[in-house]
Amino acid sequence: MNIVIAGAGIAGLSAAEAARKANPNCEVVLFSRERQRPYFRPRLPEVVSGEVSADGIYVHPEEWYRQPGLEFRLGESLVEVNPESRQVRGSLGSRLLYDRLLIATGAVPFLPDAAKNFTLPGVYPLRTLLDASDLHYAAKGARTAVLLGSGLLGLEAGHALTRMGLTVHVLEMSNRILPFQTTPAGSRRLQRLLEAKSFVFHLEAEAERAEGAERIERVVLKSGAGINCDLMAVSAGIAPVTELAAALGLKTERGIVVDQYLATTAPGVYAAGDCAQTPDRRGGMWAIARAEGLIAGHNAVTEDPASRKPYVPVAPSAVLKVAGIDLTSVGNIDPEGKLPSAEYDGDDLYRKVVTSPAGQLAGFTVLGGRAGVAELTRAVGKKTLPPDVMEDLKGPGFDFRRLDALPS
Repeated sequence: MNIVIAGAGIAGLSAAEAARKANPNCEVVLFSRERQRPYFRPRLPEVVSGEVSADGIYVHPEEWYRQPGLEFRLGESLVEVNPESRQVRGSLGSRLLYDRLLIATGAVPFLPDAAKNFTLPGVYPLRTLLDASDLHYAAKGARTAVLLGSGLLGLEAGHALTRMGLTVHVLEMSNRILPFQTTPAGSRRLQRLLEAKSFVFHLEAEAERAEGAERIERVVLKSGAGINCDLMAVSAGIAPVTELAAALGLKTERGIVVDQYLATTAPGVYAAGDCAQTPDRRGGMWAIARAEGLIAGHNAVTEDPASRKPYVPVAPSAVLKVAGIDLTSVGNIDPEGKLPSAEYDGDDLYRKVVTSPAGQLAGFTVLGGRAGVAELTRAVGKKTLPPDVMEDLKGPGFDFRRLDALPS
């Protein structure tokens, strides 16, 4: 069996691993539009700061891609698929036949409507290894940066810039930072902590245009205010890459529509990662993309339909790796306050634990420490928290060993 995988991010790479494990006799061809071998995307901020080189964040050594049964086409993307003949054509002219096709084309940086006004040199997207390297060299000698967006990757990259001596102005369209990973109270606390690390936040702010003679020198907001800067980094979310799926006539909505086995609407075609639309889809989540890739790769090479594995949604999790600030968010943290919860807001720690109406632990967020994170993570979706536990979680000094003792 021949399987072609379009995309070599963590979803595509995991799919290749799973396919070879499920069917050692299958032949896997992995296409990558990037010229660098697959790397740990969450570690890009370390490249921005210069703490590690590109060699330090690769997932596998070069020899891994030379194993029998695996062909890795670096710097080549799929540009054409003929579902009738089951033939694909690569951007470098290669033509291959396939038995199964797996689309893991990932995502590209989302650019706001005003992006057309950011054409001056000195504006840097942050999504790839080359982006991170470019931003690192641009930041040398710079004093002020504007960061468009306040997501996890953006804030960590912003912190990398502050460690290089820059002041970082963050533009966030929402009324608080990290709206998906924090509650309003947690967001306010996090903002104060980051402001002590050379961050300046502009909430409910939107960039209008960039100004400068030969390169960016100033960002003008829609409010009319201006921020002088030496560079701009853009990390305002991502958009799924679905062009290949559209050309194949696959159903797409917020991404490529898949069923519980990660099969698309075309026979023999699967999808995984940031380009796929699954129930737990939250773009840019490494653990989710890897879990999808493992299931899609297994199912793509399984001949017996009864041996396919259904994809079980993974609780979204996020960890902020800004030095000196611990933020962990797992599952549904219910920022709107609609579900039962136990909230503790102390001098050095903020914690919110959320349950379903029936009492099952649905998610949590902890800011300011790591105490209880492991026990809470193990309990999400598995343990029901009785009223006395929820009440005690509202105060300091909770013994988290009580969670492990609860029945599953």
